[in-house]
Amino acid sequence: MSETIEMEFTFDAPPEKVWRAVSVTQYRERWLPGADLAQDEPVSVEEGSAVSYRMRDSQPPHEESIVTFQIAADGAGGTRLEIIQRLVVEVPAAANANGEMMMLAA
Repeated sequence: MSETIEMEFTFDAPPEKVWRAVSVTQYRERWLPGADLAQDEPVSVEEGSAVSYRMRDSQPPHEESIVTFQIAADGAGGTRLEIIQRLVVEVPAAANANGEMMMLAA
């Protein structure tokens, strides 16, 4: 089962400003508090164009997801921001494996 949410927004601001809003902690904290993150640091960064964070639900069962912010110029001086959130699913190792768990993005 794939659980993905995708949203797209357009802003009358240059990509550099939107990038700061999603990647610089002091700005990101205003709308995406660190308390909602499973870890403070991004899990991946493509400087200026995409950043991904691991989030954790505050309520049980505390499911985790990866939220990716993709930024692109819209051709009119503004910015197109795509937000993609994918549930992280833990897959148990096979019975004959060494017992390690793998994390897969659904």
